[in-house]
Amino acid sequence: MELVSENLVLPFCLILSCFFIFITVRIQWNSTGSAMLPPGPPRLPIIGNIHQVGKLPHRSFSDLSRTYGPIMRLKFGRLNTVIITSSEAAREVLRTHDHILSGRMSPNAVRSINHHKVSVAWIHPSSARWRLLRKLSVTHLFSPQRIEATKALRMKKVQELVKFMDESSKREEAVDISRASFIATLNIISNILFSVDISSYGSGKSNGFHDSIIGVMEAAGSPDLANFFPFLGALDLQGTSKKMTLCTGKLFKVFRGFIDTKTAEKSLRKNPKEASTSDFLDALLDEAEPDNNDIEHLLLDMFVAGTDTSSSTLEWAMAELLANPITMAKAQAEIERMIGQDGLVQEPNISEFPYLQAVLKETLRLHPPVPLLLPRKAETDVEIFGYLVPKNAQVLVNVWAIGRDPDVWENPAQFEPERFLGKETDVKGKDYELTPFGAGRRICPGLPLAVNMVSLMLVSLLYSFDWKLPNTIDMDETFGISLHKANSLNAVPVKTNRH
Repeated sequence: MELVSENLVLPFCLILSCFFIFITVRIQWNSTGSAMLPPGPPRLPIIGNIHQVGKLPHRSFSDLSRTYGPIMRLKFGRLNTVIITSSEAAREVLRTHDHILSGRMSPNAVRSINHHKVSVAWIHPSSARWRLLRKLSVTHLFSPQRIEATKALRMKKVQELVKFMDESSKREEAVDISRASFIATLNIISNILFSVDISSYGSGKSNGFHDSIIGVMEAAGSPDLANFFPFLGALDLQGTSKKMTLCTGKLFKVFRGFIDTKTAEKSLRKNPKEASTSDFLDALLDEAEPDNNDIEHLLLDMFVAGTDTSSSTLEWAMAELLANPITMAKAQAEIERMIGQDGLVQEPNISEFPYLQAVLKETLRLHPPVPLLLPRKAETDVEIFGYLVPKNAQVLVNVWAIGRDPDVWENPAQFEPERFLGKETDVKGKDYELTPFGAGRRICPGLPLAVNMVSLMLVSLLYSFDWKLPNTIDMDETFGISLHKANSLNAVPVKTNRH
């Protein structure tokens, strides 16, 4: 009997110790009172749930949420993470508790170039620098007046895109929609920023920019052990910091060239206001702040956010339309009805094209440019629907999963633009079932410009050409911070008889 008792002492003590450790941790986590931690899958020692992220995190998290609910907790090494996968919970994060959850959890790759200290996308919105950079961006780029002032420029660049497509049509050659739309978007952005084309359709010059920008997105969005175990940051085991440094170094070199040229031109002018052009860089250099380092990082934000996501959205829209010929025909019929035969394609007022507007909304529902938005950080403990989001936790809003929620959307996996006809649902951050650009203080300031660019390109391509596929189409994805087609869409433009 004594032997049995002695044999039970050690296991009992071990169990008791584990119990007290569990209770202690639980008390620390439940510091806000009665709130409970969100449910989540079991964790492995040390790594937690890292093994459950996968190559397509937005899909992995969506699958897990079916078991653990719309507010779910995972542990990635030392990083506590809360995943949001319902529109109601997204409203709490993006609106109700926006002031607490507006911080950023910046990836190690972003920190490796100190971008988190000077980027309008990553620094805290309570800081004076964020307010300055945001104000400069809105005033000189995204205000209604500036968007209207650059309208002719956008039309010119899209006409060049159509001309390139026309030449390919005469040769009956398939066009890489991703590359072509990226060049058009790149030249629109570079002219708004610098008053020059930075690429051309007949050269490989754009590929370097394209690769660098995609590389930045991939480095920032790829799962990195240093994000979960900060002490590994200096080792750069997965090479994300090296990739980020290499890609941004190429972009910064180009930016510095433009800055130096414009600074020299400005110094030679007797009257500083006698500039032959007045672009975004001119406006920044005329300001007392920011300095050149700030300008370089702000230009990086503009290029990365403005080119890749817009061209990717256009490619997804074209892919869905080519996969759904009836929908394509409806969109083309509306455009022809509005423009008429032998009409000049103008940048559309999207509200005057209800079906095209529905096509874009449906594209953004199924293929949001940034499926998890940028990661937020809890500044303090906060309670959401009875669950505790602890201080310093990373908060990810899975807008990809919300856009496919069967409780909100009928036939959620199907491309059906008709679901938006006659409804007021929009992408401007007020309807939380559809927030591809985010909401609250962190909403993308370039939303109006992006919608205008994509609308103009889509109208022009659908009005000027019919399209045929040389191969079967697939919808496979690849994930960085942004969502791309794994295989570029190639299609043959066929000159229409409609005009």
